[in-house]
Amino acid sequence: MIQLIYTVKVTSGQERFVAEMLYQNAMNQRAEMAKEGKEVYSILYTTGLKGYVLVEADSPGTVEDLARGVPKTRGLILKKKGDLSSAGTIAIAELEKTLVPTPTIQEVSKGDIIEIIAGPFKGEKARIANIDETKREITVELTEAAVPIPVVIRSDDVRVMKASDEERRV
Repeated sequence: MIQLIYTVKVTSGQERFVAEMLYQNAMNQRAEMAKEGKEVYSILYTTGLKGYVLVEADSPGTVEDLARGVPKTRGLILKKKGDLSSAGTIAIAELEKTLVPTPTIQEVSKGDIIEIIAGPFKGEKARIANIDETKREITVELTEAAVPIPVVIRSDDVRVMKASDEERRV
């Protein structure tokens, strides 16, 4: 049977909960689904894909049955409203960036303006002063501080807001 990956729309921030509930349903309904010739092969959520859970199954009907009654789900992504046969599928190649994320340290350069997204300085804007790739740490200077204070943070705790001028010239 053909295995395809279907996308289930879920409430943002509830991806893990929904994936766990779908898994429980799959385990509880395994015998019943096997009698009907339905099969679920895998269920995936990732922090890089907010608001969606991916389900690898033999048909969109299988995924719809599995998701029925699960809180925080909003149904399958359909290309044509109301037409289950138009359920969109995703190729593994399209998911590669989500499944194998690029480390943030490779996306930043000295002089970039970033936003700190975790830790005690969460929400602060800063300029990158130094990058230590071996330790995966970045030294930044907070832009809104009266006196520029160097702060060392993990590279995964930043989001680039504005690339430095040097990077644009390259």
